[in-house]
Formats: sequence, structure tokens, C-alpha cells
Amino acid sequence: MAQIPLLIIVGPSGVGKTTLYKMLLNEFPNFIALSISYTTRSIRPNEKENSNYYYISNEQFDAMKDSDEFLECATYVGNQYGTARREVDRIRSQGKIPMLEIEIHGYKQLLATGIPLHGVFVKTDDLETLKQRLLRRGADMEKDIDRRLQRSLQEMEEAKTCPFDMTLVNDTLESSYAILRKQVKEWYSHILPE
Repeated sequence: MAQIPLLIIVGPSGVGKTTLYKMLLNEFPNFIALSISYTTRSIRPNEKENSNYYYISNEQFDAMKDSDEFLECATYVGNQYGTARREVDRIRSQGKIPMLEIEIHGYKQLLATGIPLHGVFVKTDDLETLKQRLLRRGADMEKDIDRRLQRSLQEMEEAKTCPFDMTLVNDTLESSYAILRKQVKEWYSHILPE
């Protein structure tokens, strides 16, 4: 049996990736599962351990990387993030589509492996909206806003030369989700219900 292609959601902080993937999970809970990434960053007040991320130390992360436990890993704004092979295998063993929310360097690593996947780059054309979304995340983010906005601009520029299956401009949530949903249903028509 062929491997179920990964569904990869990529985009800068604050463009709405999380909201969009949660909408997919809510609509298709028996068919799509989020691959929980590992990270060395601190847990945010609204997050839960083992739900948003597996929070580990830099030493633990480096040990996993040295043991080749990650399909992809990258550093973003000073913190490490990675997708463990066992997490994707766990989801596939349930017959579900593994969905990953990762950054662009991790996506490029996955492309280089030849693993079957469908990549979606989510972006916004309105940087002021992006800044406001980042500010709403909390006071701990304020010191990082300029750095994150710079990184967002770099990522959107880098995405222009990266082979994504779809680029989604998330201006209005409802229309963006309708476009994403239609495309995902087309890619995974053999798995998702009509």
C-alpha cells in the first residue's frame, strides 16, 4: 500500500496557519491528524504540553537530531523545531493524513527526501494585519515583533522560489478555508468523504 502523502502547512507567524489547520481537523477528525512537533521554545500561556508541541530542552533536541529521529528540523527565531518520524508513523498507522505545520526550511528538507507530500504556503499581503495578529499573541511576543516581521518578509520572499503545490493568501478566513478545503479534498479524494 502506498504511503499517505503528508499535508504540509507552511507560512510566517501570524498568517493564520493554525486557524486553518484547526478548521481542517474539526471538519475531518477521523481522516486528518496533526503531527505534534518538538520544540525548545518556552510554552505560551494558552498552550498545553503534548497538544501544541512537545517542549524539550536543547540537549534533548540535539540528542534526537544526532539519532536521526527527525524527518525535518529547523531553527526559527532562536528556537529549534522538529517533526519526529515516529509521530508521522503513528498517524499513518491509523490510516489518517499526517498534517504538519512547519517552517520553510523544514519543508525544503522534506522535499529533498522525496517523501510524498502536498505543500501549502499560507501568506498575507497585509503586513499591518500580520503585525496586529502577532501583538495579540501576548506581551512576551512584543520584544520579538520586529524580528518576526523581518523573518515573515524573508519567508514570503523565499517561498516565491520554493515549489509549493498551493499558495494561499489568507485575507478572509472563510474564503481562504473554502479554497484550502477544496484543494485538500481533491488531493486526498481517496481518503476524505465526499
